[in-house]
Amino acid sequence: MKIIIARYKEDISWTKDIKKELKDIVVYNKGTSLNIDNEIMMENVGKEGHTFYKYIYDHYDELDDYTMFLQGNPFDHLPNAINVINQFIEKENELKTSFCTLSSRILRCNLINCIYHKNLPLYQTYQYLFGESKNDLHYLFGAGGQFIVHKIEILRHPKEFYLKIVNLLSYSVNPIEGFVIERFHAIIFNHYILNRPYDQMKLEYKYYDKNYKMLYKL
Repeated sequence: MKIIIARYKEDISWTKDIKKELKDIVVYNKGTSLNIDNEIMMENVGKEGHTFYKYIYDHYDELDDYTMFLQGNPFDHLPNAINVINQFIEKENELKTSFCTLSSRILRCNLINCIYHKNLPLYQTYQYLFGESKNDLHYLFGAGGQFIVHKIEILRHPKEFYLKIVNLLSYSVNPIEGFVIERFHAIIFNHYILNRPYDQMKLEYKYYDKNYKMLYKL
């Protein structure tokens, strides 16, 4: 398992508590250099989504079985982050899921409108990425845009698909599409629930409950 951290100016001393060798934790840094061995400097564009999908594009042919994508401060949307991360690491060879968002807030959205962030170009971005139009796509997403994914889900799309995402996010430090991509991770990796009643969606979606207890069997 590789752990990718999108950092700008956050304190990443918490990474010392991750039960992984340093070579498996990579800090993509868009801020001031930390002068650490596992740091890769990047241009400050595109929010964390740019970092995540640039990594996928650059390493498409040499992915680990699982990759975990985290923000420089993972705790805002996952207060129990260290315990959750280490559970995944400890159970890496027994995981029964190919994708899971890492968030304590699972929110409802559709391509017409997101009540949590008005006027996002959701419909337009979906059409650009997938080459088709959907007016009635309802789905759940994890606030904060952190997730773990198996390479089998990544490889469902060609390498050029991820370059489209990188290019979409490269024009600005804080592109509006960055908020869209945060909402699209589960769609991109084929783990959304289409047009189901909301209560049923919540029951079927495999995330964490309010106590950060895993809802699926590891």
